[in-house]
Amino acid sequence: MSSGSKVRLSKEWKIGMVSILILALFVWVGFFLAGRNILSKENTFYAVFDTAGGINVSAPVVVNGKKVGRVAAVEFVSDTDHRIKVVLGVLKKYPINEGTLASIESMGLMSGSGVVLYLGDSPEMMKSGDYMQGRIVPDLMARLDPLERKLSSILGAVDSILTCIDPASIQASLRNVENMTARVDGLLAANGPRVDAVMLNVESLSRSLHASEEELSSMIANFSAVSDTIARAGIGNLVRDLSSTLDGAAVLLSRLNAGEGSVGQFLANDTLYRNLENSSRQLNLLLEDLRLNPERYVHISVFGRKEKKSGK
Repeated sequence: MSSGSKVRLSKEWKIGMVSILILALFVWVGFFLAGRNILSKENTFYAVFDTAGGINVSAPVVVNGKKVGRVAAVEFVSDTDHRIKVVLGVLKKYPINEGTLASIESMGLMSGSGVVLYLGDSPEMMKSGDYMQGRIVPDLMARLDPLERKLSSILGAVDSILTCIDPASIQASLRNVENMTARVDGLLAANGPRVDAVMLNVESLSRSLHASEEELSSMIANFSAVSDTIARAGIGNLVRDLSSTLDGAAVLLSRLNAGEGSVGQFLANDTLYRNLENSSRQLNLLLEDLRLNPERYVHISVFGRKEKKSGK
C-alpha cells in the first residue's frame, strides 16, 4: 500500500513540474513576443515628447543601427500634463552617456517608428531612472504631406483652367499655328536662294575671322599693352591736376569779373581807361605844338646867350 502511494505521488509530482515548466514557457514566449526578455536585466530611462509620433510599446531602441533595448511603456506625464512619456528599457550591458538625445524616427516603410539614441559626449554615464531629452523627426509620409497638398491645389487649378478652355478656341489656335507654319515653309521655299546666300556669307565671314584670329589676338594684345601704358602714365593724376588748375582759373576769372585787385579794377572800372585816353590826347597835342612851335620850348644860341640888364 505504501509503495503504491509513493508511485502515485511521484507521478503527480512529475505532472505538476511539467505543468509549471509549460506555464513558465508560455509566459516567457509571451514576453518575448512583446519584445521583452524577462531573463535579461535592463536600465529604465524616460523621455518626454509633445506627441507620441507613432511610437508603440515594444518598439525598438537603437544606437547606431543596433537594437539595445525596447519601448516599455507609452503614457501621459500626469493627469494634467498630457505630454507623452516614453519608458525606455535598455540592456545594462549597453551604458548610456549623459546628454544622450532620444529621437522618435521612422525605422522604415514596413517597420514603423522606433527610438534612436544619439549618445552624448560626457564621460559620465546615466543611471536607471534618469530622463533624456526627446525630439520627434517626421517620417517620409509626414514630410510629403505639404507637397501633396500643394500638388492637389495645383492640379485643382489646372483642372479649373482646363474646364474654362473652349475646345473650339483650341482648335482655332491649332489651325492658326498650322497656317503660320505653312506660311513660314512657303517663305523659306520662295527665298531659298537668298537664305543660302546669307548662310554662305555667314560661313565666309566665320572663315575670315578664323583666318584672322592671330591678327585679332595681336591687336587685342597691343591694345592691352597701350591701356597698361596709359594706366601707368598716371593719366588719373594728370586729369586731377588739370581739374584743379581749371578750378583755380575759374576762381580767378570770377574775381576779375567782380573787380577785385588792380587787374580787376582795370577791367571792371572804365575811369582809368578814360584818364589814359585823355592823357594820350593831351600828349599828342603837346607833341604837335612842339613840332610847330619849337622856339617855345627850346632856345638855341650860337654866340651864347646875352644876359638882360637889370635896368631894362
